[in-house]
Parts: sequence; structure tokens; C-alpha cells
Amino acid sequence: MTHARPVLATVAVAACLPYLTLKLNWLSGGLTGIPEGSPLHDSGTAMWLLNALTAAMDGTVVLLVLALTRPWGRRLPAPVLTLPLWTACGLLGPIVVAFPVKALSGLLGGGTGGGDTDGADALLESWVWTVVYSGFVVQALALGGLFAVYVRDRWGTLLRSPLHRHVREGRSGGARAASGFAAAVAVSLPVLVAHAARLADEHADNRVTDATFLLYTVTALAAVARLLRAGGAERPGGARLWPTLAAAWLGSGVLACWGGWLLLGDLSGAGRALGQQTSGAALLTYACQALAGLLLAALAARQVHHRAHPPAAGAAAGAAVRG
Repeated sequence: MTHARPVLATVAVAACLPYLTLKLNWLSGGLTGIPEGSPLHDSGTAMWLLNALTAAMDGTVVLLVLALTRPWGRRLPAPVLTLPLWTACGLLGPIVVAFPVKALSGLLGGGTGGGDTDGADALLESWVWTVVYSGFVVQALALGGLFAVYVRDRWGTLLRSPLHRHVREGRSGGARAASGFAAAVAVSLPVLVAHAARLADEHADNRVTDATFLLYTVTALAAVARLLRAGGAERPGGARLWPTLAAAWLGSGVLACWGGWLLLGDLSGAGRALGQQTSGAALLTYACQALAGLLLAALAARQVHHRAHPPAAGAAAGAAVRG
């Protein structure tokens, strides 16, 4: 993987170009890939701003590639790099799973192979969905490979540590973690119910989308629960930290980032032009999804911080007495 770094960097940047080209065309008034009668012809300022935002987000991938491959990237504070990467993983994660399934379903005659609604081809020409989402899949795989090499070099010792390692945080800290996880489960319930209910949708693409979000929601909850449980007692040998942490990272990112993105589309009005559900129930689901992802990410980050910076035994004992 280290020797493949230049190749992965080139592939990741090249995969951004089709999407950026389309976005710049639309921002400048072009209509490439937008058929006659598409709602995007009358989408207004909100959609223009959304296109500008998504173009900037895709351009950020290029900056992330540089940060992951250049020496100065090793000197960046962890949050400066991990936050945009967590966002990128969260937004690209469902596409990596759902798009290949949709494409296969389309080849077999069970779906459009691209969009998430029956009006996908009326919104954009079918080749746009294929080009854009194929590029996203390539971006995700190349960027993920670069990130894996980076974290191995910078935080490999921590990630290879045993999963089951006692985390000293006192009774009050443990109670706060348990309360936070209970809150995350509670706000995840509307998300689980909404996606499970839509599995009966007659449109194959919609079923794939909802099944994908269900998968990530369950994965995030299970991974963070395991992290919290593993911090309670030592267990020599056995599993390493990184697989469970990676599942918590990706699952929480998908929930928080897609929940926030759909919430932004709903509140800005741009989502209606894209066929996004905009009912009150949908708005509640988006908000709950974003909140659940943020809570789970905070719990996972807290566990990692305690593992990387364990408190002194005296401080832990004092905290336990005060708790």
C-alpha cells in the first residue's frame, strides 16, 4: 500500500474531475446532462448554492489527497485532518455499497441503476448518474487506501492495541458514556423504523438505499457498544482495536453526514428539486439520524482519547471518589 500511494493519489484526483466538470458547467449556466422538462431548470438560487457547495466539497478531496501524501500532512493537528475525512467517509460510504447493487439491479431490469427515485431519468440523463456515482466509488476506494496508509504510519501502535483494555474514567465518566449511548439508541429508533418501513417500496433503488442506511445504522450502534464494553476490562490477546473503531468511524459518519445533508436539503428547499422527501416525518428522521451519528462519534472519540491519553492512576482514583 505504501508503494501504491502515488497511484492512489492520482486515481483519487482523476476521479474528482468528471463531477467537478459537471458542477462548473451547471454553475456557469450550462445544461449538460439535464433533460428537457427537468425540475432543475427552475431550481433557483438554492440549487445554485448547493451546486457551489458540492463542487467545493469535491475540490476538498484534492486537498485531502495532498495532506495524506505530503510530509506536511503528518504535522497537521489530528482534528484538522480527521474531521473532513470522517465527513468524506460518511458521505461516500453508502454510495460504495448501494451504487454497485443498483447498477447490477438495473442490468437485470430491476431498477434505474442510478437515481433514488422513479423520476431519476427525468431529473438527469442516465449517463450522469453512472459517471458521477462511478467517480464517487473510485474516489472512496482510492481515498480510503491513502487514509489507511496514513493512519497506519501515524497511529498504528494505538490501532493495533488490544480491543479489550481497561479505560480509567471513574464511575461518573462511565455513567455519562452509558447515558450518551442510551440517548443515541433512542434517537436512532425513528431512523430504523423509517428505513425499515420503506423496504416495502415497489422501487428497487429505494429499497437498496434504505437497506444500506439500515446496515450502517446497526453497524454504528453495534461498534460503539462494543467499544464501550471493551473499555471495562482487560483481556489479553484477542481482537485488535482498529476493526471495531473503523466500523464506528464509518457508521457514525454515514448517520451524521447524510442526516445533516438531507436536513440541509429539506430546510433550504433544494431537496424538493431532487425528489427528496420533505414531509414532517422525513424532517424528523433526518434530524434524528444526524443527532445519532454525532452522539456515536463523540462516544467513540472519547474512548479513543482515553486510550491514547490514559489518566494517571491518582487522578482516576480521585475522579472515582468524587463520582
